[in-house]
Amino acid sequence: MKHYCVKNGQGKANDVDDVVPERTRHIDVILRCEKDNPSAEAIVDFYRSLNSLIGKQSYLVNVRVIADGNVGGPLYWARRTAILWGDSEHSWCPVDEQKTWIAQVLSLSPRALLVGGAVTLLAQIDNSDRKVAAVHSSFEAAAMEMGIEGCGATTLLSTSGRLHSANAHISAIRLLSDFVSIDHGAFLADALRRHIGLIEPKQSIESQFANRLIRKANGDELVILTLAIMLENIEEPLSISGLSEKVGTSIRQLQRRYLCKTGAKLLDTYKELRLERAISLLQHTDMPLMEVATATGFSSRAAMSRAFFKQYGSGLEASRQRRYCGTAPI
Repeated sequence: MKHYCVKNGQGKANDVDDVVPERTRHIDVILRCEKDNPSAEAIVDFYRSLNSLIGKQSYLVNVRVIADGNVGGPLYWARRTAILWGDSEHSWCPVDEQKTWIAQVLSLSPRALLVGGAVTLLAQIDNSDRKVAAVHSSFEAAAMEMGIEGCGATTLLSTSGRLHSANAHISAIRLLSDFVSIDHGAFLADALRRHIGLIEPKQSIESQFANRLIRKANGDELVILTLAIMLENIEEPLSISGLSEKVGTSIRQLQRRYLCKTGAKLLDTYKELRLERAISLLQHTDMPLMEVATATGFSSRAAMSRAFFKQYGSGLEASRQRRYCGTAPI
């Protein structure tokens, strides 16, 4: 079994990260054979991105080959999702021992997803009379002969909430984002879809830190508007009075409501957003440090360096060098 510990690549945790309690959820990606392992990286990347948006290590991904190791009991499968990761070329034809193993997985897992050729397992494992699934065109004739009815769509989100299907890898990723919507709300799911490119970035708020605050505030309109204005004014930061004028409320009301909804102070948030932008410029551009400081509203390189070190415990040059040595960014 290959175990992937999918973690957030951010360095020092922000105070807001500790506000929303998250229990670890486990994802078991089950392969037909070892050579299918490279394609499973798409699942690992998906949950790495989700952890990054949530702001903590909430999901752990295990990649294993069918019948590799013990199935595990009810305690093992609590809050665990099973993804039987088939492709568009091979139907799954497990032998007797593998059938028993898969049957136990599908029985114990509170949520299972059959992808591609894995949907043919329905005819071999599932005992229900009517078998409906998202079937790839490669398997339509075979599925029909097996008594599996195509749902006419690329994904099938089961009303029972247990056994779902997707006809291909790409559609499976879309269905996984629907799971995120069910588990965490539509806002986080949409933020994730934009982050990984499933939908176009139509909203102005593309900051991971801002998205976590909005999620904590349950999508409060004043919080969303305030963060959007901050992000639009990174190079020339507004004063608190300027912010309150922009959002159309008093300074006191803005400060109290923002703190109540997010657990963070306005000025602390503004500085964090500017530092987040600085990290992006350091990691993905060759802009001189002075220009980065100017672009993020700091009066000098030294002022940015002090703020950066206080927040993350490392220097600007160290952060920039991380893109060359392959380690995760701060």
